[in-house]
Amino acid sequence: MSEPFSASRASRLMACHASAHLELAIPNWREPVVDHMAGAKGKGTRMHEMLEPIWELSVADMKHVIKVLEYIADLRAKRRFNVLVEPKITADWLPSKPGTTSDLVFYVADEIHVIDFKWGKIPVEVVDNKQVLYYARSFAHLAPKAKGVTGHIVQPYAGVFESWFMDTNELFAFEQKAVAADITITAGSVTFGPSDACTFCPAYPHSRSEKGKPLCPATMALLYPPIIDEDEILNG
Repeated sequence: MSEPFSASRASRLMACHASAHLELAIPNWREPVVDHMAGAKGKGTRMHEMLEPIWELSVADMKHVIKVLEYIADLRAKRRFNVLVEPKITADWLPSKPGTTSDLVFYVADEIHVIDFKWGKIPVEVVDNKQVLYYARSFAHLAPKAKGVTGHIVQPYAGVFESWFMDTNELFAFEQKAVAADITITAGSVTFGPSDACTFCPAYPHSRSEKGKPLCPATMALLYPPIIDEDEILNG
């Protein structure tokens, strides 16, 4: 059967008509066994699949993606890092041993980076970021000779491409506080603690995620204190 005159075959078929039906042109011809996912052909297929959704983005979004890729490529080029994409791990340094998943981890024996991607427009600070510290402590064992972990916040829509080196002392201090909180929470503590960390709490009145009901009484009292009518109290 003749090969279809496709775009990818046009050059060959125009130069050599016989290649369109080799079983006729060459006696005892046998088709090769082809692994379509091997070599350049396989790489091309995978690249097409990865890039297809990108072409549907707006021009602005494409430019943000380019900045992310450049930042990550520059970081990865520094060493022959092992690469973990969305690695799952058990945080066995905490008493409750919860599972966690980081976005991206690069490591060798004496250096490790944990990268956290953010896609909002409100800048996220990397220094003393508890989420980054959590990932750093959880994956630190992958680089036993390192003196600490470098955390990164990559947030293109806010123009944030920042890193922070957490040495072993900072990681230990965070671990101590996190372990204490984990033990207390497991014991059933329901103590409120309004702070900047409330931003994504579903009970926070101005939560940036979905909200439940009723809202947090502690933050409601801080944000909307009851109006006291002193005249009514004095004249009551």
